[in-house]
Amino acid sequence: MVDRPLHGGCHCGRNRYVIQFPPTSPPQILFDTRASHRSALASPLSAYLRVPLAYVRSTTRPFFPDETTTMIHRVYTSPHATHTMRHFCGFCGTPLSYWSEEPRSEADFIQLTLGSLEPEDLADLEELGCLPGSGASLEEASDREGEGKAGKAGKGREMVGAVPWFDALMEGSRLGTMRKSKGHSTNNSGTVRYEWEVTEWVEGDDGDQGGEEVIDASRSGKRKLADHENAMEDVQH
Repeated sequence: MVDRPLHGGCHCGRNRYVIQFPPTSPPQILFDTRASHRSALASPLSAYLRVPLAYVRSTTRPFFPDETTTMIHRVYTSPHATHTMRHFCGFCGTPLSYWSEEPRSEADFIQLTLGSLEPEDLADLEELGCLPGSGASLEEASDREGEGKAGKAGKGREMVGAVPWFDALMEGSRLGTMRKSKGHSTNNSGTVRYEWEVTEWVEGDDGDQGGEEVIDASRSGKRKLADHENAMEDVQH
């Protein structure tokens, strides 16, 4: 059950919105893989929060006197889909929402981009009852069984900057098989230090190969760094 407002907005802060739901009408999370959404959001997986229009309030905040509402809150309608509208920030470019009047019943709803929610609200969507089998149903299960598996997925992880419920969706899938590597090095004079972190998915990884791997800069990092510095020198000359 959503018992408090949800907040969101664009990256630069000029666009803000508030969602206030009645107790009997929780929001709905949608994942869409259609090509039109992939290209509009530049993401292979488009995630939205579908909400009734009546419960969304948006506002704009200009940073300078010459900034108007139409400059801040931009609307785009594709000539190939005239029944749709996409809203985005005219300054930082953050995609904010998607609206369609096909079918006609959908015109009373708007789909807000999931990534535009405030981090704390995004992380709490499962606890707030926005996911199937979460929220009130988890509380009831917890009363009967103590600490249920689903409850642990929502709260049992200590991951800074992560969304635990989304990580739980990825577990067991190909996206859940990730490898992370870190490295560091310095230039020849010792005045500049380089650090990098790479996360990759490798098919066929098992438990022994997964996890975090620290790269020894003396083996491969220095060679890659030298190649990078040589390339930069060639560009400058």
